[in-house]
Amino acid sequence: MRRDLRNVLLVQLPIPPPGPEPVRGNVPLAAGYLKLYAEKQGLGEHYAIEIFPARLANDLSDLGLVAAILARDPWLVGFTCYLWNIDRTLWIAERIKQARPEVQIVLGGPEISADNAWVLDHPAVDFAAIGEGEQTFAALLAGLLEADQPKALIPGLHIRPAMRPDGTLAPREAPLFRKPLADLNEISSPYLAGIIDAAEEEMLLLETIRGCIFKCKFCYYPKSYDDLYFVSEEKIVANLRHAREHGAREVVLLDPTLNQRRDFAAFLRLLIRENPGKHFNFFGELRAEGLNAEIAALLHEANFTEVEIGLQSIDPLAMDLMDRKNNLKAFERGIRAMLEVGIKVKVDLIIGLPGDTVESVRRGIRYLRDTGLYTSMQVFNLAILPGTAFRHEAEELGLVFQPRPPYYVLKTPTMTLEQMYDLMAESQDVFETEFDPLPPPTLEFAAEETWNDAARAESDDLVRAWRVNLGDAMPGTPPAVRRTQAFTLWLCAADFTAQQHQAAALITQLLTDNPHTTLQVVLDPTGDPATLTPDVLLTLSEACFRETSYLDRFYAVLPGNPKGAKRLAIVLPWEDRAKLGLDWVDDVAHYAAIAWQGGEGIADDELASHEYLVEKRATPAAPRYESGASAIDQPVAP
Repeated sequence: MRRDLRNVLLVQLPIPPPGPEPVRGNVPLAAGYLKLYAEKQGLGEHYAIEIFPARLANDLSDLGLVAAILARDPWLVGFTCYLWNIDRTLWIAERIKQARPEVQIVLGGPEISADNAWVLDHPAVDFAAIGEGEQTFAALLAGLLEADQPKALIPGLHIRPAMRPDGTLAPREAPLFRKPLADLNEISSPYLAGIIDAAEEEMLLLETIRGCIFKCKFCYYPKSYDDLYFVSEEKIVANLRHAREHGAREVVLLDPTLNQRRDFAAFLRLLIRENPGKHFNFFGELRAEGLNAEIAALLHEANFTEVEIGLQSIDPLAMDLMDRKNNLKAFERGIRAMLEVGIKVKVDLIIGLPGDTVESVRRGIRYLRDTGLYTSMQVFNLAILPGTAFRHEAEELGLVFQPRPPYYVLKTPTMTLEQMYDLMAESQDVFETEFDPLPPPTLEFAAEETWNDAARAESDDLVRAWRVNLGDAMPGTPPAVRRTQAFTLWLCAADFTAQQHQAAALITQLLTDNPHTTLQVVLDPTGDPATLTPDVLLTLSEACFRETSYLDRFYAVLPGNPKGAKRLAIVLPWEDRAKLGLDWVDDVAHYAAIAWQGGEGIADDELASHEYLVEKRATPAAPRYESGASAIDQPVAP
């Protein structure tokens, strides 16, 4: 960044990965819009606006992110906030403020809403943009040129309330409504401006419309837009040509409902024209009503290989309460038209909608099963998102929900949490799938990725794994700033019962340093594996989940063994399985995945009574897995 300008750093943290696999899809599009629009307003003469590299945002630990952000000497840091990253964002913002109180913090994104007080009232937040952010962000930068706070009111901008003499905050004032950008061409596109590179993810994200004619009460979108706002055909064409020229394999159309536009057929013909040779796939969300054979043929010709369709519920009362009417005959006609031309259809159902009962949800599940109107299914728990009509009406509707993201509903007047668990499990059985499964444990790390005192002490490389022999002299802990967000603690012990408290202390230390870590704890017995008792695993699990993070709460309402951002895995040779017995396997599999090393030639049906996974590796002895994970406390209502 230039020394003669104020440094502005824009950061977008990714969806936390459920395991050590690389993060994909964290494209800082919102940050690209902010930078593009601000510089068009001439603010580049006063500010050096940088987007924090996605490769660092995706890989660094919590304290690693703090260090990397501060190393860029920012005057202001802006965070794009979604339900999956807001907890971690606030934790990082707080530590930035502790290190450099003068750094300004501004938040934006869907999590920033006037009814989300726990975010707006956080002491690390100086400013927050509510609703569409480009104009608000540019006005804030302009207003900060001559003062610590803008002198004039800025529509859409929340400013931290002043501190009273008694140490309490003054009441928070609701900001003025920010009217959306009338001309979306002003921000389309960060790709064309060279701010974002489509080659990095081989994907281009494209908005062609902002606004939605539907007013579904579970959705944030209707609160932000009073009309439909369009990107011009010229800009759409330029973006698609850019995707082609930069090797994009997929173009994701971000319009909230792709076929809400009246000129949809003409729009599809434009996409066909600008995707000669079908260089990339298109993906978007549509309403099945209104689709017919002609539109399905155009979607196929444009190279839509899969689309997402929201059904949500077939119950009349639930549809009425969520302000979304489904015409089932039209729905069936539209889905069949797409299936007939070979387009895969992912259909969404929601569990926990007000008005729905156990039986009405079952009717929806059976309806889809019996008609076969899907290629794949997504069944969600209802989230009571900030800024939505359901959030405002939650008390009136009798909805109890998680006070922190993902805000899943825990109880409705017609359904308990236990019934929602059962319905989710039933839907997995009916559709023969597991929703949001954990990946197999990762058991191979390169030497340069693994911490040991001698080899790594002088290195600046990131550390992905740490091997510890419990009971030996305690080795040096890998520096918190050099650990990766997805981290593995590999523990070896002759007697895990005797060493359980040392193991728990190591887990606690890692999560105290970086509480939003996706932590894999591999337990590698060098003595009797029977010392890994359920009580030992419970001790380790309690250390893992002493504090919960987003993924913990996300998995907390899903059926099956408890899952979360922390996971125990036991590594054992296949021949030990018979010695330990099925009772031991059943007891420990509630807490940990079991990776059986070896076992070539073992028939699958020998494990027919136990759920397992096989890791597909090009090795002569592929491990086998008994599923299971660490325990997690139930979420609580606000």
